[in-house]
Amino acid sequence: MKFMKRRDDNGSIRKVWSDDKEVCFGVVGTVGDLIQEGILEYADYPPETWAFIPAPGVIQKPRFGATRESTLENLPKM
Repeated sequence: MKFMKRRDDNGSIRKVWSDDKEVCFGVVGTVGDLIQEGILEYADYPPETWAFIPAPGVIQKPRFGATRESTLENLPKM
């Protein structure tokens, strides 16, 4: 997996791509950063919890976890 961010962005939000950059799985970041950017409107989790939000058409459910790796463990390894 490759993690892409906006230039000069120090936040936690990253787009999650397959290794060959053919498939964008979605975005991952802390709940606080995702709410601040407007990606999430509300989450009943602490702001430091990590969240994965799948891209439209990707057959995955949103996931929450203590670490970035734990939120992405069910994504296919490409």
